[in-house]
Amino acid sequence: MPATTRSLLMGAGLLAALMHPLYAQRTLTGIVQDPQGAAIPFAVVELPARKLGVQANDEGLFSFPLPAGLTPADSLTFSALGYERRRVAVPAEAAATLRLAALPVSLSEVVVRPGVAEWVGFKGVPKSRGGYRQTILLREKNTGWQIARRCQPTADGYLTAVRFFVNPSHDCGKTGLRAPFRVRVYAADGPGGSPGTDLLTTSVLAAATNRGWITVDMNRYTISFPQRGVYVAMEWLHTSDEFLCRSISYNPESHQKMEQVNYEQSLASALVPTAEAHTWYHTIDYGWVSFNRRFAEQSQILDAAIQARSQP
Repeated sequence: MPATTRSLLMGAGLLAALMHPLYAQRTLTGIVQDPQGAAIPFAVVELPARKLGVQANDEGLFSFPLPAGLTPADSLTFSALGYERRRVAVPAEAAATLRLAALPVSLSEVVVRPGVAEWVGFKGVPKSRGGYRQTILLREKNTGWQIARRCQPTADGYLTAVRFFVNPSHDCGKTGLRAPFRVRVYAADGPGGSPGTDLLTTSVLAAATNRGWITVDMNRYTISFPQRGVYVAMEWLHTSDEFLCRSISYNPESHQKMEQVNYEQSLASALVPTAEAHTWYHTIDYGWVSFNRRFAEQSQILDAAIQARSQP
């Protein structure tokens, strides 16, 4: 075979590989459903090896811009509260439907003993402005944070309520204040004492109407509250464009005016001695990270205004 012909064939083969859907940059759209075909809201779709992911909306629909250079070794992981995690090869098609099997749920009998219920967790005085917040949570970029606070009772019991102190957001004001968020509860059995096993396998949404504590009744979920504690978390979710707002900022170097669209929710906090803070945060990119460890050199850090009520 002439060298020129061989070179052309090799070049055509390389071009075909680059144009193959698995390797080229593209967007995967789809829906996550249960075995009966019902949509699973807010499921997470991830490329674990690339530390990338998106969250489905409340109708189970997702749009995932896949990076270029994927190989057959790359795979997608799908997960949702109350369903078995599933790992699949990256589909070559532009659209995909994936179904997750429900986890078996075993509810233990709740035995309420005489005793005084107690609120545990955050002990500071919430600041009247600011705190932890999620920005740029658009329908197209819907990978929300979670902020978790460890709560430890004085004795074993049951989780009967959780509460979060919500502030007006920095840019969105009352628009951000009313944005729904999801309540999460984890056992303290993750690596290094991080949030681990999901204890609340039902998707529970809450929203504030005014600044202050918003309380969510947890009695119906029969969650044990051991003395070693649990983590209670606020998870930001994109639920509707009605909670979007626009803010203006300026580049400090070029002084160029920049407009940004935000979807904000502010969880209040307070400065406390670093050793007394028990706040963690979670992103798809990095998993769970402790603020105590990240800012260990500081004498004070922000602790999230999250509390839980224990009933013996």
